[in-house]
Amino acid sequence: MIETFITILIVYIVYYFVSVTRYDKSGHIKNKKNQKVSDYDGLPSEVKYFVKKYKIDLEKVNLRGVLKLVGLILGIDIAILSLAVLLIFRDSVLLQIIVSVLLIIPIYLVSLKFAGNYFKKKGLVKDE
Repeated sequence: MIETFITILIVYIVYYFVSVTRYDKSGHIKNKKNQKVSDYDGLPSEVKYFVKKYKIDLEKVNLRGVLKLVGLILGIDIAILSLAVLLIFRDSVLLQIIVSVLLIIPIYLVSLKFAGNYFKKKGLVKDE
């Protein structure tokens, strides 16, 4: 049980330092050397997919908060999947790797769908 929380924490910390720290507290990308980069263009690809697929209104949300949420979702998904795969396929490391690689993307997409429904319920999507 403690391994699951450690896995979530490690994945979240890595994602935080790689992606979230590129944005300031107001949710805008930190410019280096006065480069003109839009906030959307600086997002990781999975967050761009999430924003585009579920029509998240970038004027209503703080991108730094969205990045933190996506990092937490990714950490939880990886921890749960690794725990399940390790318990089911104890003997074969190769089978653990294959099943993990095949299942991580569908599980992650389902989790993003739940987050998209949450954003829709809170009214943080673009009106059509």
